[in-house]
Amino acid sequence: MNVFGIGLSGMNAAQVRLGNSANNVANLQSTSSLVNGERVERAYQPTDVSQRSIEPTGGVETSIRTRNPAIIPVYQPENSAADENGIVEFPNVNLEEEAVQQKIASYDFKANAKVIKTQDEMMKSLLDIKA
Repeated sequence: MNVFGIGLSGMNAAQVRLGNSANNVANLQSTSSLVNGERVERAYQPTDVSQRSIEPTGGVETSIRTRNPAIIPVYQPENSAADENGIVEFPNVNLEEEAVQQKIASYDFKANAKVIKTQDEMMKSLLDIKA
């Protein structure tokens, strides 16, 4: 078991999850666009990060997938992006959930950094005993 590799993969996964959530928040108001009544651009498609363990070596790996449903139709007939029915497509992003995900990613990063630090301290102690 490579403790350093396991901790590093956990830190990388936390970084991916934090970046993904930040991207979702940054595009929270990125709606669809209309030109002359024709939809020329879809609303931002938010994504989620899946994380799974790597067997048999340990650690984790991530993959990014589009959120389902990605779009929430909102009735806003006064919005310039509204279609003929007054519907505007908004990304399916919940700001509160994203804030929680960012906190969790931050804690995960710190915990995995602590794993690496503890392994380093244990190796130093072992070397001191053997020397």
